Amino acid sequence: MTTPWPGDSATVVRWVRSSLRRAAQDGEVELKGVEDVQVTAALTGYDLEHLTLDATGTKLTLGWNPPPQSLGPAAGESAEPAERAEQAEPEIVAREPGLVKDFRFFARPMRVERSPLTIDVRAFDIPILWLTAAEPAEPGVLESAHSIAPGDDLGDLHGSFHASIATKDLVPLIKSVAGPMLREGGIRLGRLQLEITQDGADGIRAAAYAGVRWKLLMASARAEARVGITKDAVITVRDLTLGSRNLLVKAALLFARKHVRALIGRRIDLNESLAADGTDLRLHDVGVSAGEQLSVEGRFG
Repeated sequence: MTTPWPGDSATVVRWVRSSLRRAAQDGEVELKGVEDVQVTAALTGYDLEHLTLDATGTKLTLGWNPPPQSLGPAAGESAEPAERAEQAEPEIVAREPGLVKDFRFFARPMRVERSPLTIDVRAFDIPILWLTAAEPAEPGVLESAHSIAPGDDLGDLHGSFHASIATKDLVPLIKSVAGPMLREGGIRLGRLQLEITQDGADGIRAAAYAGVRWKLLMASARAEARVGITKDAVITVRDLTLGSRNLLVKAALLFARKHVRALIGRRIDLNESLAADGTDLRLHDVGVSAGEQLSVEGRFG
């Protein structure tokens, strides 16, 4: 027996909190601190006048957990493929159209590992579907019988986004995220230096130096890249250079030179990617600035 959906504002808030907890436990990346996210909502009929998630002060820790290795079926057990063993999605028994008139997710700031990150995403007029399943997708969790899906027509959806992080905080963030992954392969990340500066009105220049150790081998490399980003969300690799004082690394980079040259001038159109995914959303007025803060902002609609 499922509860009415969406019911009232309190029901929506409970569902959001339950969804955050379940999302934090799902997959190889563990997110901690979601209990501290402040959620507020105001529901009128099937329309949310506002839905706000305030993650200020939360601390997210990325725990890289490798997927468990299968030891094969035990004696007497069927070797049924994993995809067949997975439980089928419960049947959707009710769909009700609605609208999120004002959605906001912000943190001023939140901490990703030890690095403060400021983020603010605002969206208006989001068409949604309130979905009710015949039974909970997760046994014992009543909220998992409900879900929210995007509506078919996103024509009126629009909004803005902004994110920024202190440039000096990028190094500890990169090390805390990349370090555990590299250690899985027996590689230890040593000294890391990073400098990011503005490169004209629509670009940034990044210079990095890294030292790594694998068993008894120590090596270092440096890289410098110039990247341009237009207001229409077209990213262009203007220049890319790699180098090293280590003879083995330098020799390896010689073989990579052809591939590096192929990257120079490469364009990535994010709006084309959105269109290829079948969405009508487009990015506008995208801007990136670098200095004491690395910031990115823009609009979508």
